[in-house]
Amino acid sequence: MVRIWWLLLALTVSVRADERTQRLALRLAEEASAFERAAPRVLGVETLEQRAQKPPKRFRVRVGDNAKRSPPVEWQQRKIVSEYAFSTFGEGSLHELRQVTSVDGKPVKNKGPEALAKLILADDQGRKRELLEQFANYGLQGAVTDFGQVILLFTPGNIGRYEFGFVRRATQSDRPVLVFSYRQIDGPNPVTVIDARSKVATALEVSGEIWVNEDTYQPVRISIRSGEDAQRQEASVEYAMSGYGIVLPVRTDHRESRNGEVTAENHFTYEGFRRFGASADIIFEAEDPQ
Repeated sequence: MVRIWWLLLALTVSVRADERTQRLALRLAEEASAFERAAPRVLGVETLEQRAQKPPKRFRVRVGDNAKRSPPVEWQQRKIVSEYAFSTFGEGSLHELRQVTSVDGKPVKNKGPEALAKLILADDQGRKRELLEQFANYGLQGAVTDFGQVILLFTPGNIGRYEFGFVRRATQSDRPVLVFSYRQIDGPNPVTVIDARSKVATALEVSGEIWVNEDTYQPVRISIRSGEDAQRQEASVEYAMSGYGIVLPVRTDHRESRNGEVTAENHFTYEGFRRFGASADIIFEAEDPQ
């Protein structure tokens, strides 16, 4: 049955793909499927450094010449360290889940990584949403979540919604890579952006680039672009093969802009991933360096 499924996928992709893009699509679907199965059993540490514009104040009295000029832009910088994991939510989709441990260098009291792992295993939807709200309440601006699992755009059920094309050869960390473009051509828009000012949610089409190891086609970087000049999201996620047999994010760089002006920049780094089992006693498994 598995062989038949992969054959059907290959035939679907081959309609509009050459040999390289066929191989890319097959490897992407394989890695996305493995990530979807195994990611909810790993937990790491995420560090977010953000530089973002503060939203304008609702009312400020301005008179004279000051009233003729636009108010000055105010910026804020935040650094948030969190225990970082992936978990399914009520609708069945996988999302990032964070338990904050420090904000701008100040510790935040929590129950430790074992409690986060137990929460994921118990599937406590209410508590999960509390953690999402906690993260958002630290004054962060811009779209800052769910980039770590961008590889899930290319699960076996979704990959037919994208068109791929070979672009060029390049190097990453002195290793040869192949760079492909991708563009959404079908299906629901996968990126949702919520305007912090108007609270309006907009679903957007995506496009970008995929960098893969030249020999194995293992994905090492996925970039994503969505939106128009009025509101644009751009992100680049670097991946590395873990000792657990799946690729995991290493770094994400995200930029949000409005009318060509950058309004938020987010830089995420991820480290210390550990795997845990589905049991009452949480035991973290050390990563196999191979």
